[in-house]
Formats: sequence, C-alpha cells, structure tokens
Amino acid sequence: MSLCAVCGAVVRPVFKAPAPELAPDLDFRPGEPARSTLRRWVAECSGCGSAAPDLTALSAEDAEVVRSDPEYAALRAQAPAFARTFLLWALLCQRREDFWGAAEALLQAAWAADDAEETEWAVTWRRQAAAIWPPSTEIQPRLCLVDIHRRAGDFRDAAAVAEALAQLRLDENSAAILAFQRRLIREGEAGRQLMSSALRPPASRPHVSYSQPRSASGAGFWRRLFGLD
Repeated sequence: MSLCAVCGAVVRPVFKAPAPELAPDLDFRPGEPARSTLRRWVAECSGCGSAAPDLTALSAEDAEVVRSDPEYAALRAQAPAFARTFLLWALLCQRREDFWGAAEALLQAAWAADDAEETEWAVTWRRQAAAIWPPSTEIQPRLCLVDIHRRAGDFRDAAAVAEALAQLRLDENSAAILAFQRRLIREGEAGRQLMSSALRPPASRPHVSYSQPRSASGAGFWRRLFGLD
C-alpha cells in the first residue's frame, strides 16, 4: 500500500507510462500509447493536495510548501484542472531549486493545454519553461528548447538557440532536426511537428532509437519521455 509522505493518505502507486510506439513531437513529447497517459504522470493526493510523480517520496520541506506556501494554495484553488498537478509539481520543484524538474513539469502543463485546445495557456507555460530551462552541454535539451520557443511563437529566441547549435559538430540526426527547425522558424510555423518529419527512418523504431543524453542534467526527463525507466 502506498501512502502520501505529507499526510499519510492512501495514494495510487507510481504510474509508469507504456513505451511509445509512434513518433514523438519535436519537443520530445512521446507518441502513443504513452502520449494519451499524460494526465497520469503526476498524481495529486486527495487528502492534502500534494502533487508529484511519486507521492511517497516527498520530503519534509515539500510538506511545508504544501501546507503553508500561499502560492501553492493559490495554484490549488485557481489553476485549470487539466494542468493543475503539473503546475503544483513545478512549484514544488522550484522551491527545491530543481529547475530541470520544474521545467519538465511546465512543459507537461503546456502539453496538457495543447490537448485541451487552450492555446494561450500552452504559450504561457512554454514561455515559463523556457525562462527556467537550465543551461546544458547536451544537444537534445537544447533542441527541445528550440521547439519550446518556436511553439510559443518566440521565433527570435528559437533562432538564437538554433544558431548556437549550428556552430557545433552535430551527429547526423541532430543536424537533420536542427535544419528542419530552422526552416520552420524562417516560415513562422508554430504548430506541432513530429520528429519523424525531420529524420529519415532507420530500419526499426526510428522515433525511439534517437539517442538520449545520459548525463545528470535532465537525464531522467528524457528517459521517462521515451519510456526507458
């Protein structure tokens, strides 16, 4: 039996999304069947309102935020229901100074807004994710940031990140994705695009064979997106 670390209420076990079988988006949102399980990725305790992928793993510091932080209380009361858990988890991550976790949760909130056809919210949360996106030497997080800016309609920022990437020695797949993104940016295209539109498919599962970073910065994010944990 799983218990909330904040209030001791019974909570559901940690959810593990099924492995994606279809191509991810250019911001690395996984394809189906993982895509449709988005709302289950972050749980909310019915007892105290804490929110996390794993409610059993929250700390005493997290509990203090849940119980006493006015911003957390305001989000619980006012955030749109379709994205509330992601926003609450993002705030907990920010209070921990876990900016990868916060950026991940804000991006997921934007995905939830996409699904709800709430374009303004999707743009807002992408911009918030971009504002706290940590610096990284890895290529994939930087490619993701290009797409976050592009999907938010911030083409100048997207172009700046893309230009910096273009100065690096990229592997063939990364170079293809970057070239595709730069064309979209020039055309002012802010819509959803699939990774498969940028990559020539190899023999098997092209959408998940694209290698993901293994360093500490953001590694859990990318591995979960691709169902590798």
